[in-house]
Amino acid sequence: MIIDNIEIKGVTCDSRKVKEGYAFVALIGEKNDGNNYIDEAIQKGASIIFTEKDIEIKTVPVKKVENARRKLAELCNTFYEYPTEKLTVIGVTGTNGKTTTTHLIYHILKSNGISTGLIGTLNTKINDKEYKNQLTTPDAEVIYAYLHKMVKEKVQVVVLEVSSHGLKNERVWGIEFDIAVHTNIERDHLYFHKTLEDYIASKKKLFDHLSPGKIGIINLDDDGGVKLLDKNNHILVITYGLSGKATITASSIDTGLTTSFTFCLQRGLTTLSGVEIEAFEYPFSIDIIGKHNIYNTLAAITCGLLLDIPIEAMAKSLKKFKNVPRRMDIIYQGEYTIIDDFCHNPASYETVFESIQSMPYKNLHIINAIRGNRGIEINYEIAEIMKQWQSILKAETIVITESVDYTEPLDVVGKKERDIFIEVLSRENISFTYEKKLKDSIKNIMPKLGKGDILLLLGAQGMNHGAEVCMRYLRARNTYEKAPHTIGYQDIIPRH
Repeated sequence: MIIDNIEIKGVTCDSRKVKEGYAFVALIGEKNDGNNYIDEAIQKGASIIFTEKDIEIKTVPVKKVENARRKLAELCNTFYEYPTEKLTVIGVTGTNGKTTTTHLIYHILKSNGISTGLIGTLNTKINDKEYKNQLTTPDAEVIYAYLHKMVKEKVQVVVLEVSSHGLKNERVWGIEFDIAVHTNIERDHLYFHKTLEDYIASKKKLFDHLSPGKIGIINLDDDGGVKLLDKNNHILVITYGLSGKATITASSIDTGLTTSFTFCLQRGLTTLSGVEIEAFEYPFSIDIIGKHNIYNTLAAITCGLLLDIPIEAMAKSLKKFKNVPRRMDIIYQGEYTIIDDFCHNPASYETVFESIQSMPYKNLHIINAIRGNRGIEINYEIAEIMKQWQSILKAETIVITESVDYTEPLDVVGKKERDIFIEVLSRENISFTYEKKLKDSIKNIMPKLGKGDILLLLGAQGMNHGAEVCMRYLRARNTYEKAPHTIGYQDIIPRH
């Protein structure tokens, strides 16, 4: 790449990564200002600087830009030779369900012989290779580097988990999406977006930037879905949901420790290759829990149809799908059952409790990790949800914890966050205990579990190591039986 007759050998916004001949883009972040690291970047060999500020430097060219984050994405796109022009790209956005839906799509495609890549919360996958991510939607320079690598490794389709942070911060600017999927929109990340309107506007960007004729897949049962389509008459829209008005819906639903339903295409659709598919029905059975996962599966199957995968082949491949870690994940099933979920907002707690309501159990036990460093409001709302459902589910034991023994610095629970949680639960005289350490929470509750009981491990980053601690306890007590997922939890650090 040549800029002003200068050969650019790399692009970065991180001064620590700068090498000789790199372009350095100074981003203004929530805590750090990249402009403070321009001198360091130049010392390391940066040959050109991009910034939103008026800065004069005589040793290297400085380009003032209106939007440095967008410029970073543009530079990376050019440097890596526009990788998404050579890929079919599916983007999935929403408050909840992004991770499960992207993994379902990835599984369907890969199981049916399509070379597939995935970029999301848990990891990046390029066919059978896996790489760790720190963010749901990584920075533009990381995304474009992965996309370039996927092109080199002959990937045909890439599935991206697209967060509101990623959209607002222009991390996916310039990516040519062929299909955009909406799962749902609930109140979340308001510590970052400040208002629900800004949150929805950020999600809407994914659909606003679709080229004419590209496809938007919208959850019709979610009130936010219609808002994403405002002034987007240039795209093709497919709706899904349990409403009879949706293009794609489900019937004969049966949920429990497994889920079965009949997939119903109520009106014909045209695939990306131009094949016409007439209305039909087909039965599915999948080993994942909860009504919400019917929505996720409907969206994934729809993507498969648009890519010409036969419905029979998808039904066969989904029977082998193993649940995504920390998403209503049955980590142990023996005399009693232990389920792990990355609850991080009120809607996700509602979803878990609704799913548990349809399951048989003798006694229900809950360990919940308080949401750290996300404010009082969200913890107040989560505690209210837990209080309301306690009377419905008749939870035998509730333990709340700060997880001080496992929480990373960015996720430490503040005193006010802890106090509001305790205050809400105390108002109704709900029986609960508070533990500072996650390890103590699990150690104290495990002896209480009896035949037919369910233990829920709930919470975001504070519960990331809950499954690992449980398994260690079970092994020590010689009660461990092989579970669907027993390794790797120490490496799972979901971010926004």
